[in-house]
Amino acid sequence: MAQLSPGHGAETRPLNAAQRLERHFLQQVAGDLRLQAEASQLALARTNNPAVKELAKLVLARQKTAQPELLRLLQSRGMAMPLTGNESNKLLKHLSKVNGAQFDRLYVEEVVLRTYQADVASFEKLAAQAEDSVLKAWVERQLPVLRVHLDKAGKALPGAHLRGQRAV
Repeated sequence: MAQLSPGHGAETRPLNAAQRLERHFLQQVAGDLRLQAEASQLALARTNNPAVKELAKLVLARQKTAQPELLRLLQSRGMAMPLTGNESNKLLKHLSKVNGAQFDRLYVEEVVLRTYQADVASFEKLAAQAEDSVLKAWVERQLPVLRVHLDKAGKALPGAHLRGQRAV
């Protein structure tokens, strides 16, 4: 079934490839932002590691500024913030059951490193292919912040790494 652009009744027309890419991107980023925020709230409550706690604060600070802008971008396309997906729910449930170093590693590797790495790749792709100038400007403002956070996440836990990558 073809996705349609927002419009009024008979004026509705199929989305072009760039619009479909932009909508998919926004859904993915919104889902990642929700996961990052919920997991970071858990991290603040559960970790005793100062580097992990600082990373969680950094992620939440980004979420606080990025989410209102992201909501405006979604709403301008007739979209809403997506619910947390099954994979994210499983990860959040797993995080809520582990403690100490196991929690820290899971949070840093699976929540921050994995999602930020996927986000950086998605943002770079969209920056090159987006047609919407407002979305492109937002992406270009977010990319440097994502790169800094990704770098800090890589340093938060010595030896933290990704065990595999999610497709972008």
